[in-house]
Amino acid sequence: MTQGTRRGVLEQIPRSSLTLLLVSQGAVIAPHVPRMALWTLLIWGACVLWRLLIHQGRWGYPSALTKAAFVILAGVGVSLSYGIQFSLDPAVALLIIAFALKLLEMRTRRDALVVIFLGYFIIATGFLFEQGILITLYQLLAVLAVTAALVALHQSWNRPRPLASLRTAGIILLQAVPLTIVIFVFFPRIAPLWSVPLPDASTRTGLSESLTPGSITQLGRSRELAFRVDFEGAPPPPPALYWRVMTYSSYEDGTWTPGSSRDFLEQPVHWVGASTAPDWVRQMQASVDEDAEPIRYAVLAEPTYRPWLYALDLAQPLTRSTGLGRDFRVLHRGPLTQRFRYEVESRPAALDVDLAQWYQLRETSLPATGNPRTRDFVAGMRAQHGSARDLAQGLMQHFAREPFHYTLNPPALGADDIDEFLFDTRRGFCGHYASAFVYMMRLAGVPARVVAGYQGGEYNPVGGYMAVRQYDAHAWAEIWIENEGWVRFDPTMAVAPDRVELGAEAVFSGNEEEAGFGEFTGSTLWRRWDVLAEAIYFIESLEHRWNVLVVSYDASMQSRFLRDLLGEVTPLRVAIASASAAGVAILVALLGALPGVLRRRRPALLRWHDGFCETFARAGLPRLPSETPGRYGQRLKAHFPELADDIEVLTVRLDDALFGPQANGVEAPLVQWDHWDSRRRLWRLRRHLVQLRLARTFRRDPEPAP
Repeated sequence: MTQGTRRGVLEQIPRSSLTLLLVSQGAVIAPHVPRMALWTLLIWGACVLWRLLIHQGRWGYPSALTKAAFVILAGVGVSLSYGIQFSLDPAVALLIIAFALKLLEMRTRRDALVVIFLGYFIIATGFLFEQGILITLYQLLAVLAVTAALVALHQSWNRPRPLASLRTAGIILLQAVPLTIVIFVFFPRIAPLWSVPLPDASTRTGLSESLTPGSITQLGRSRELAFRVDFEGAPPPPPALYWRVMTYSSYEDGTWTPGSSRDFLEQPVHWVGASTAPDWVRQMQASVDEDAEPIRYAVLAEPTYRPWLYALDLAQPLTRSTGLGRDFRVLHRGPLTQRFRYEVESRPAALDVDLAQWYQLRETSLPATGNPRTRDFVAGMRAQHGSARDLAQGLMQHFAREPFHYTLNPPALGADDIDEFLFDTRRGFCGHYASAFVYMMRLAGVPARVVAGYQGGEYNPVGGYMAVRQYDAHAWAEIWIENEGWVRFDPTMAVAPDRVELGAEAVFSGNEEEAGFGEFTGSTLWRRWDVLAEAIYFIESLEHRWNVLVVSYDASMQSRFLRDLLGEVTPLRVAIASASAAGVAILVALLGALPGVLRRRRPALLRWHDGFCETFARAGLPRLPSETPGRYGQRLKAHFPELADDIEVLTVRLDDALFGPQANGVEAPLVQWDHWDSRRRLWRLRRHLVQLRLARTFRRDPEPAP
């Protein structure tokens, strides 16, 4: 075999590595399938089939023109499927297509290494979309498969051992676990050096910057998680759980929108850690009821790609990068692109007892025309009720007395939407009632606004936290009463009190007419069996703890952990703790690798044979590859007749142990031949040879020729 032919054979991809590579590629792509276009899956399947045919010798490698055509078609397909703009989804789609097309030009081990490294990179991109504990466990299996393909790539071509490759890959990953934990815990949590545009917020379920009566209805159908809350102590009762998110002050064409922050003459957001507080914050802090027990809790919010957060009234955020808005909602610096954990303290307080004149004008503004029947109705109600509170109570009684219906499937409304809802359909969701209530209060000249957020939540008895889902989305009203400030009124409470007392799921899941409009049926069936409910609560609590301790492990949490661990956090203490933990992790990895190292040691009999041969190799007489111990001994005795007895005994014993009728292979225990006598004889040989060499050195005698 020529040198070039030998190099070509060594560069070939082993059969077991190719099999593991194709399997691992499918495992890597699987989590992205729900986000991939169908044609990308077809391309991957075609590439796998073509690669198998190449391996079987039925097809050849594609030409350069064919590969160029594939690349052009892939680029056009991505542009048509995802648009021209560059964002995360098309970027990952292009990466997966390149991952698949690389199979068609994979000829050597170097090409296979490129495919393997692309596999690791695509696994990492999966965490940009989801970071739950289940997907993490699956991605670890994908890493195991890719690593096994990497191990198999270095196996012999004619000795495929896929199970051995998987076992070796598993050992490698287990050895990496301790050091990975140390790096995760102690390595500084820094922002990424670059970013890829993430999916638009419209692809996410959640509240929006505008509110129409039907928009919250759509949220009321979804069981998707909005956020989880850990309370210090027992959680408040459901009627007290009003999670403020948005405040809507402007009304036009049936749509409510927030007022502009530029309307405020003072700082519209007070961020945690700011050196000075604006007047409205000091006024709020002065009105806090100091005798009331504060409600302390930590919220783990799902990403919404919006800056708003969730909190009970009156909130005082405690986490950096959060702040309190002028309308008393909690905000985050920048869009929320990943799960975020923050701490809040809420206490009862009077909000805006002194409301500026311009603020009152903004919160009473309405279009000059429209909804004539509502205007006449409010004029009559205003004549019967003197104060703002009496008027609000009168409207609540009107909603409770008249045949209004709380439904997830309200009819569409026309131009005079308030008129049609109050006097014609009388069917609506919380947004309909809050919008109509605020509209009527403003017609009476009372400052009022719509507040949207979430109400209630589901308590997990295993995890001890509250889960709030999208079907808990809710809208209510706030009116301003002189000397009292902003006061909450919830018209839904008058129409469907069970919605506030029991929650949306409890109300709609038991109603056959309404259950079909939302995701309630499947979520309530498992609660009928205690064992199944307990298991699901346990699984959800595990996921929550994973999100709190791992996914949300940011710089602030790391700082708290190091402070609890080290006391005063100094660079020296952090360096010592990091080095100590890394040393322990490396020691654990080495101890884990020690049994494998010991197993790979040469058997004792072969080590004896090596030691015997090495002794005479130093004297200038190495053993030839074709010589048995007996043949080697004959040659040694001819050169060293004074050592003939010891050489004869040792070579005969080695011959018998390795090739004699009682030989049990190289793993035979040394006790079958006189181990200690052989050791003494070998020591005697070495001592004599050393003395002989020293004597010849001082006499400058030439070394004996082999």
